[in-house]
Amino acid sequence: MTAHLERKISAPRAMLEELRDRAAAHPVSVRAAAWDYLAGLGARNDRDALAEMFAAGAAPQGPDGKMEGLIVGKLFGIPEAHLANLLMRIEPTWRGKTFDLEGGVGWNRLAPLARFVMPIITAGYLGLRRVGAEMEGFDFAHALAASWIEPDKTVRALDYGVPEYRNPSIRTFPIAWTRDEVVEVVPGVYLGRALLRMYDDEIRLIAYFALREPIGSHL
Repeated sequence: MTAHLERKISAPRAMLEELRDRAAAHPVSVRAAAWDYLAGLGARNDRDALAEMFAAGAAPQGPDGKMEGLIVGKLFGIPEAHLANLLMRIEPTWRGKTFDLEGGVGWNRLAPLARFVMPIITAGYLGLRRVGAEMEGFDFAHALAASWIEPDKTVRALDYGVPEYRNPSIRTFPIAWTRDEVVEVVPGVYLGRALLRMYDDEIRLIAYFALREPIGSHL
């Protein structure tokens, strides 16, 4: 007798497979659904599900251009995360990232309030510039590379440690010691994780975030 065994997969991977199956025929609604699903995981602070989504993500050919951004869940893994989470509940200043794919460079976009609070939080970082209704800064170089913590996985790696960018490296805002790693969830939607290199060279995962090509926004 031959038994039929169904392939068992987790809910996050099942959702991802369904979204990818629909992506070619319904790209806009799939982008919206994937974004909402990631936001829901963040609202529950479901790091296990986020880790599964990241593991199933593909090496991205993008992003390119302006991307909407979303912090997915709470920051964790460092003592400063508690204060950062409180501040983000009051005013989540981060708006997203912009990528120049051909040039291999990019930068973060923030709310105008960042112009006043970031020089205080970062002990004097002056790299922010006003562009339209947003502030831009915390520049990075990016390229496809092996993950810091999963060498067999290819990610888009964002390097904030380029000396000419003069990103902060102080304990309360050590972005120069941070590497963002990004994978594609579905076309136009990306899941990222922030990794921090500690002073003893330990690599810590400290946050998840999402990026997407804009859907009907001002970008």
